[in-house]
Amino acid sequence: MENKLRRFRKEKGLTLQEVADHCGLTKGYLSKIERATGYPPFPTLESLAKALDVELGQFFSEQNQENNGSPSAGNIELSNGAVGESIESNEGYAYNPLFRSYKNKYMSPFHMSIPKGRTAALSHDAEEFVYVLRGRVVLEYEGKSHALEPGGCFYLDSRLPHVFVNEDDEVAELLAVNFTYKRF
Repeated sequence: MENKLRRFRKEKGLTLQEVADHCGLTKGYLSKIERATGYPPFPTLESLAKALDVELGQFFSEQNQENNGSPSAGNIELSNGAVGESIESNEGYAYNPLFRSYKNKYMSPFHMSIPKGRTAALSHDAEEFVYVLRGRVVLEYEGKSHALEPGGCFYLDSRLPHVFVNEDDEVAELLAVNFTYKRF
């Protein structure tokens, strides 16, 4: 991540402050993301891709295929599942985009893994749908705890802080779809 983000920013002739302002981040946090060896939370990465006018998949692969590895025909995007390796965020979860390209889309589906423990309090400018695929997870939202098992799901305003808690040794696996208010 370290070299790609900085390289994309410099190729566009943008300063840290300009990108930070566009994404609603501080210059210091953006600098920290550029120096990190891991990836920021998925919504932050989406915001950075939009600010830099690059496909999200370019952060994960050196290849810049015409359709970014997702076959498409007309108005349909197809994928055979997660694209690439799971990405460890610094927020207590891992994620894997289900498509390489989110350009001109409102929704961003991804696979989310939550190991035993708590995530950081997450919030981002979107609405969020989450479906529990495997394991159990507790959602903490607006002062209440909601226990979810496989087949359980929720839809919420993700601008409000929310935390995932996995009290089991088994990794909880979720299908998450964020709906942003602006196209990428």
